Amino acid sequence: MRRYYSRDKAKALAKYVNGRILDIQRDYTRRDGGTPESRARLARLRRDLDGSAPSWMMIGDELFTGWPNALPDLDDANEEVLAAKSALELYALHQQSRRDRAAQEPMSDMDKRMTFGRACRMIEPDSSRANGVKRRLQSIEATPDFDGMVRGIRSLIMLMRQSGRMIPLDYRSLTQDLYQLQFPESRGKVFERWSFDYSAKLQSAKEGDAE
Repeated sequence: MRRYYSRDKAKALAKYVNGRILDIQRDYTRRDGGTPESRARLARLRRDLDGSAPSWMMIGDELFTGWPNALPDLDDANEEVLAAKSALELYALHQQSRRDRAAQEPMSDMDKRMTFGRACRMIEPDSSRANGVKRRLQSIEATPDFDGMVRGIRSLIMLMRQSGRMIPLDYRSLTQDLYQLQFPESRGKVFERWSFDYSAKLQSAKEGDAE
């Protein structure tokens, strides 16, 4: 039976995944250099994105410990599992060998949340030099399969890492996006939101220049 996008499930999943990410981050970015276990957790989560064969037994603790009752049982949670797995792996790549925090701490002010569109805008604030970023965003939108979209998101997170400064990301928001992208009836809303957040920053910059 075909499943449909659920806003309630998206919120429950995002809260769960973000909690897992912030738990790793707190241990990894400690002033004493982080715990060996936190470094091992990040390395395990990067295996799939690094091209190695993923091991469900190795990453099961990160994915499934405390799986919320608000989410479907694992037999019926394919979209939730893929979104959670992808968000954790992308965070592990984003945080790799960095002591500053890649995941933005929860913020009540929605305008200050570093959504994926806003974070992409920060890669190159000068719109005349941001063609590479915009091409990647357009490529993700044109990609029909979820794995291809994740690869495109990964390429932009790599640009965030290479920008010369840490660009944090609201992984709670990104987890909801990754879940929503898997449903044909709702995926367009993700790209609409990314476009708005990216372009709103552009408009803000133009208004600031005019002043």
